[in-house]
Amino acid sequence: MSAKLVLQGIAVAAFMAMLHSGYSAREYLMYSKSIGRQDLSLPIEIVLECLVSLAIMTVALVIGVGKLKPISYEAEMKRYSIDGVFSRPSFQAFNHRGRYLRPLVDQPAVTQ
Repeated sequence: MSAKLVLQGIAVAAFMAMLHSGYSAREYLMYSKSIGRQDLSLPIEIVLECLVSLAIMTVALVIGVGKLKPISYEAEMKRYSIDGVFSRPSFQAFNHRGRYLRPLVDQPAVTQ
């Protein structure tokens, strides 16, 4: 098996553990309210389960993400030519008021 697949499996298992800790916290709080307990703090086991699963999932995802791509402007612009960057067909409007103004420009100026 590849290391990336193993790390993804660890991340999924940690996520499931985090879901379990959330479900356990909900069940504990519902039980505490039903018996009339005033102190609604969570037990340390539930808090530790959530924190450990968060740490394991974070480490597995960070290590398993692989090599990152550069996001600099120069690296991005190497893929495009200057004609492709400044060519914006969405801003080209061929149906505009110029055809109505053109006859006014073509008329000779009236001199007095």
